[in-house]
Amino acid sequence: MRRNVFNLERVLHFRRETEKLRKMELALAKREYEIAEDRLRREEEAIERLNLEFMNRQIEGISAFEMQLYSDFFRKKKVDILQQREQVTELDRKVVEKKEHLVEAATEKKIMEQLKQKRIEAHEKEVALREQAFLDEIALQRRGSQA
Repeated sequence: MRRNVFNLERVLHFRRETEKLRKMELALAKREYEIAEDRLRREEEAIERLNLEFMNRQIEGISAFEMQLYSDFFRKKKVDILQQREQVTELDRKVVEKKEHLVEAATEKKIMEQLKQKRIEAHEKEVALREQAFLDEIALQRRGSQA
């Protein structure tokens, strides 16, 4: 005969689902960040290889036209790298924000779980007190009928 002791079960369920959602959002943000960071690393490695190639070509001799092509390509790669760094920075901020949202959701869920536990304990204590009072009453009635 257990009554619904915790009438905020729906709220607790909502908090749990919110926490799950925040975990998924954080995982997605981390993945986007890792992809962007990997792309940045590849871009930086590519410009290093290009720089080595350019230096080797200069040693061998390079035409003015080829020098202009390298220069234009270097400029474009540097712009790409700057843009990618900005994207990595923005995604890092997004990860931090998602972590904060997850911490907030986890805290709200924990508060509801603690409230639920306290209400259950209070209910169990109340039931135990009622049972004890009932048993005491029965004992008194038996003593009264024996006397």
